[in-house]
Amino acid sequence: MKRSIFKNLRAELVIYSVISMILAVFTEGIIIFILSVVGSALGISDKGYGRVAAHNMVGREEKKHMRLPDYHAIKRWNHDTIIGIMLVIVLFAVIFFIMYFLILTRNIIKDIEYISGGISQIASGDMNEKLEVHRNDEIGEIVVQVNKMSDDIKRLVEAEREAMQTNKDMITCVAHDLRTPLTSVLGYLQLATDTEKYSVEERQKYARIAMKKANRLQGLIEDLFSYTKLMSGEITLHYNEIDIVKLIEQMVEEFYPLFKENELEYTLKYNVDSLIMNIDGEMMARAIQNLISNAIKYGKDGKKVFIELEKFEHEVQIRVTNFGLIIPPESLEHIFDKFYRVEESRSSQTGGTGLGLNIAKEIAVLHGGTIDVTSGSNGTCFTIALPL
Repeated sequence: MKRSIFKNLRAELVIYSVISMILAVFTEGIIIFILSVVGSALGISDKGYGRVAAHNMVGREEKKHMRLPDYHAIKRWNHDTIIGIMLVIVLFAVIFFIMYFLILTRNIIKDIEYISGGISQIASGDMNEKLEVHRNDEIGEIVVQVNKMSDDIKRLVEAEREAMQTNKDMITCVAHDLRTPLTSVLGYLQLATDTEKYSVEERQKYARIAMKKANRLQGLIEDLFSYTKLMSGEITLHYNEIDIVKLIEQMVEEFYPLFKENELEYTLKYNVDSLIMNIDGEMMARAIQNLISNAIKYGKDGKKVFIELEKFEHEVQIRVTNFGLIIPPESLEHIFDKFYRVEESRSSQTGGTGLGLNIAKEIAVLHGGTIDVTSGSNGTCFTIALPL
């Protein structure tokens, strides 16, 4: 698109109309003058405009003078001749006006055709088409809005594709993660009910294993349920005054059997004895639970877990640190993505839906906070920061 000095399309069209009209009148005047001169030179001017009185022709047979029709000659034109001449003049004036107007507005027409072609490309699915903006008038504003519309459509299409891919990933993860514990539950329950082949002690052992697998299955289902509610925006926080120090102590106590089972030592540390915060206690407990559960799963080799709460001037930080395998830098960038797993295979020992950290992040964000992770020789530390 070529640049335009005008900032208002209507003003530009009015100016072009006036210029076209002036040029049309000027051109027609020149043509009439040339035709009159040529007609007089050929001796037909009087015949062309109607017959002149006989006394004006006397004494002038031998020579014709080059002149335009005078007032008396025009008076002798009949009514039809005058109307015909006026119609011809108006017709040519209109033709010249249209011709000059189309010439002067050719850039506007080109710009409109350019925009129309761009919209057609966008409509055909080419969302990368960008229209160039070099005008400051209404046409330029149309180009800006078309580009904005193209960007919005592109984002919507990408979001739709991402949603479809997410649904596929969810189906795959659910099929894999629910099938394994469910198969185990059914298998061990079958063994626990075989009274003829197994003793009471053996059947009780199988029942306990089935219960453990069922609990894991319940945890997976809760993760999926929480994820769907968070992603659909159905979660409404119910704020209450909660002592977050007591909340963390309670969560650590609940995980005590798992710490013992996995031979992990844990340390709970905080710089205040009590801290009342206006939060959704149930949701925050879920976020902290996911971090501790994650530390237990992936920190077994480190043999210890640190849970810390530190109050600052404007925020409080909850940190959960394990000393297992170091997370690679490329994985740190995606650690909070839904369905993301650091290990390549979905191990049944550490397996889950890959939603725990994503859910923790969403809960922290809903509370106006953030969540971060670092991993190195000093351990892998997840930090929730909440504003006071």
